[in-house]
Amino acid sequence: MMTAVTEGAGMQALLESAVKAVRHVSGHDRVMAYRFLENGDGEVAAECKGPGIEPYLGLRYPAWDIPTQVRQIMLRAPFRVIGDTRADHTGLIQASDAPPLDMTLSQLRGVSPIHVEYLENMGVRATMNVSLIVRGKLWGLIAFHHYRPRSLTPDQRSICELFGQLASMMIQQEEERTRLGMIQRTQSLIAAMDTRGSDLSAVFDRFSRDFMDAVGADGIGIVCQGSMKFDGDVPSDDVVQALCEQTTDGLVLIDSLASLPNLASAQELGTSAGALMLRLPGDDWLLFFRNEVIHEIRWAGEKKKNVTVGPHGTRLTPRESFAEYTESVAGRCHPWSSRDVDTASEICRELWKIMQISGGKESQQLAKQKRYQDLLIAELNHRVRNTLALVRSIARQATASSGSVEQYVEMLEKRIAALSKAHDLIGGSGLQWASIVDLVAAELHPFKSGDKNVLIEGPSTSVRADVAPLIALLFHEMTANSVKHGALSDRGGTLAIRWHEESGGVAINWQEDLPVEIEKPESHGFGFALIERAIPYECNGKASIEINGKQLKISFWLPTEAIDHLADRNESIEEAAKESSGSCPMDLSSLGSALVLEDNLVLAMELERMLLELGIKRVDTSPSVDHATRAIREVNYDCAVMDINLGEQTSFDVAIELVAAGTPVVLASGYDSKYELPKSLTRIPRLVKPICRPDLVNAISDACRDQTK
Repeated sequence: MMTAVTEGAGMQALLESAVKAVRHVSGHDRVMAYRFLENGDGEVAAECKGPGIEPYLGLRYPAWDIPTQVRQIMLRAPFRVIGDTRADHTGLIQASDAPPLDMTLSQLRGVSPIHVEYLENMGVRATMNVSLIVRGKLWGLIAFHHYRPRSLTPDQRSICELFGQLASMMIQQEEERTRLGMIQRTQSLIAAMDTRGSDLSAVFDRFSRDFMDAVGADGIGIVCQGSMKFDGDVPSDDVVQALCEQTTDGLVLIDSLASLPNLASAQELGTSAGALMLRLPGDDWLLFFRNEVIHEIRWAGEKKKNVTVGPHGTRLTPRESFAEYTESVAGRCHPWSSRDVDTASEICRELWKIMQISGGKESQQLAKQKRYQDLLIAELNHRVRNTLALVRSIARQATASSGSVEQYVEMLEKRIAALSKAHDLIGGSGLQWASIVDLVAAELHPFKSGDKNVLIEGPSTSVRADVAPLIALLFHEMTANSVKHGALSDRGGTLAIRWHEESGGVAINWQEDLPVEIEKPESHGFGFALIERAIPYECNGKASIEINGKQLKISFWLPTEAIDHLADRNESIEEAAKESSGSCPMDLSSLGSALVLEDNLVLAMELERMLLELGIKRVDTSPSVDHATRAIREVNYDCAVMDINLGEQTSFDVAIELVAAGTPVVLASGYDSKYELPKSLTRIPRLVKPICRPDLVNAISDACRDQTK
C-alpha cells in the first residue's frame, strides 16, 4: 500500500493514490480523502468509488456537519468504524447511583441517532473514518462509505489505521516540501534585497512586483512616516488611511473589505476586495491587496439548516438532501493562507531591518544573528526530511520479516524508539555530536540483567549528528538479534563491545561468544542487510559480519569526517557497563495499582494498556494535576508514571507528594531527558517518549528498589 502511494508528484496525486490503496483493502463502495479548510468547512479532495455511484469529488460540506466536539474526538481516537447503522443497540447495566459512563473512545459504543439519521439521509449503511493528523492537528480524514452492512476483520482494520498514520506523515512531508520551496524563493528574494542598499523607497520601487508575486497579491502599498507608496491594483488613499487608523493589531487578514462598516464606497475600493496588513515600526504599515474573485462553491446539498420536528423532537435536524448545490460568491478575494502570511512576514521583517539600517540602529550582531538563524532553519529542514524518509523506509522494509500485523507494529515501534533515543541525545541538549557510549547504553539499558556478561570498552568518541540515528538503528538491530538468539538471551554467553582508533577513523567491534554453535541464517532480513550495507553506503566506511562456530563478530569502520574525540568520558563508559549488567527487572504483577498522569489521552491509554499487560491489576489515568491530586487522596497507589509537562503545569507537585509518601514514581517527557528537576526528584527514573515496554519495566523496577532502600 505504501509503495502504491505516489510520492513527489504533489498533494493531489498523493491523496488520489492513498484512497485507491485503502479501498483495495477495505472493499467499501466509496473511499474519500476529506480535507478541512482553514474556515472549518470540509472538501472532498480525492475519491475512489465503485461503478454507478454518484461522485462526491470536489463537493464541500459546511463546518457544522462535523461539529467541534466530534473533531476533538477524531483527534483523540483516530479510528472509528460502524458496521451497520441499523444494528440493534444493547443497553448498559449499571448501578442507579453510578456516574454516567464515558464511552467516547469505545469502538463498540452505540451510534448517535442523529448521526444515524444523517447517514441514512445519504443512503449509507456502513462507514469507517481514519483521521489524518498533521503536526498534532486534525488535517482531514479518510472516509469510507458502504451502502450495505459491512464489517472488516481485525487485520483489515489494523492495516487501515496504521496506513492512516503513515499517510499523515507523508502529507506532512509533502506540506514541508511545499513550504521549503516557498522559503527558498522568499530567501532568494531577500538575498537580492540585501545587495541593493538600505534605502526603503528604492527597495520598494525595485521589488514591489516581486513582493506581490511572492504573496499572490494584486496590489501593494507602504505607509511610512505619513507618506504612501503604491503599486498594482489598490483602493483609494482614504481607504488605506482608514484601514491604518482603525487597526491596532500587528497582523490583519481581511477577505472582504466591503463587509467592513463605514469604510468606503464600492467606487473607492476599486477592484480590491481583500487586504493583508502588517505593522512596521511605529505607525507604519505594509499592505497587500487582492482583487475580487467571483467563484462558485459546489456544496453537497444546500447548507442552510431549519428547525423542524424530526424523529427525535423539535430541533435542528440533519440535512435531508445531499444533491449538489452551487453557490456563487462575490465581494471577496481568494482567502489568505498561512503560507501567504509567512511570506509576507518575512518581507516585512526585511523591510523593518532596512528601516533600522537607514536610521543607524542595526548592528553587525543583527546580521550575524540572521545568518545563524538561516543556518539553523536549513539544518532543521534537512534533518526533518531525512528522518521522515528514514522512518518511511523502515516502515516498508519491515514488512518482509513480519509474519503478522501485530509483529510488524511491534518491530516498527521498537525501531522508531531507537531513532527517538538518538535524537534525544543530539537534539534536546543542542549538541552536534552523539557519544558512542551513550548510544550503546541507550540500547542496552532495557535488557540489563545481573546474569548477563557484558563488556563495554573504548575511548571517548562521538559520531556526527546526521550519522547518529543510523548508528542507533544499527545498535538496535544488533541488540534485538542478541536478545532473541545471542548473548542477551537465555542461552547465555558474553557480549563485548569495543571501539578504537584505526586508520584515522574509528573501528567498532561487536562480539558475542555463546556456549553453543551459532547457525548461519539461510537468508538475511532487514536488520542484517542494514548492518552490512548502511555504513559503506552512507558514511563511506566499512562493515562485515562473521560467524565462526560459537562466535558472532560484527565490525564497523567509520572515517574521520563522521567522528569526533571529546573530553575524557571513562565515567560514562563505566556507567554504561554497570547499566548493562545491573539488577533484573521486577515482576510487576506484584503491584496492585498504578496511576498514570498524562494529558494526552491516546498516550495515557497506551501506558494503561502496557501496565495492565504487565500484570498490574488496577490502572487509573489522570489528565491534570488537580485530577491526580484528588486521586492520590482516595487511593494508595503502588507506583505512578507521570508526564512532566502538562500544558501550563508540571507534575512535580504530585510527584513530590507521592515520593514523600513512599510511592515509587517514574517521570516521562517528550523533551530533553536532562529536564531540570526539583532536588527531591533528581534520583527518580526518567523516560523519554515514545516509551517502549522494556524501558517502562526497568524504570518502574528501579523506582521500586529506590523506595525500599
